[in-house]
Amino acid sequence: MKNKKAVAAVSWCLVAACMAVIFFLSAQTADESQELSETVALFLRLGLSVDFIRKCAHCLEFMGLAVLVYNALYWSFGRFRPLLTFVITAAYAASDEFHQLFVDGRACQITDFLTDSFGALLGIAAAWIIGLLCLKIKRRRFG
Repeated sequence: MKNKKAVAAVSWCLVAACMAVIFFLSAQTADESQELSETVALFLRLGLSVDFIRKCAHCLEFMGLAVLVYNALYWSFGRFRPLLTFVITAAYAASDEFHQLFVDGRACQITDFLTDSFGALLGIAAAWIIGLLCLKIKRRRFG
């Protein structure tokens, strides 16, 4: 029981850390954010547009957050809660867009919120599949 609580606590700390990273990235001015996106585009050398890279970054940030929230909820409540995971992640996406209203050159965009929410759905699907695979492996080992 003690070990489960420790894992849950660490899981929520990882959620908080991910949220802090997202907050930090959203606190960058438009120029700083553009420069970071251009640097990533040059690093990847795939000829992708900066706008495409930015949308992918939004999606991946919230995909990762959803996986972490899904995991934290599992360790906290002992079962998977995909709807609650989505609500928490989408609410944070909405707050992230609101936060950007107060950052120089940034704006609140519904398209970014939808991209973030889509990333959350992908993260939930990935976490669900990983969870099923883990249960299947556990059953084979100990079943």
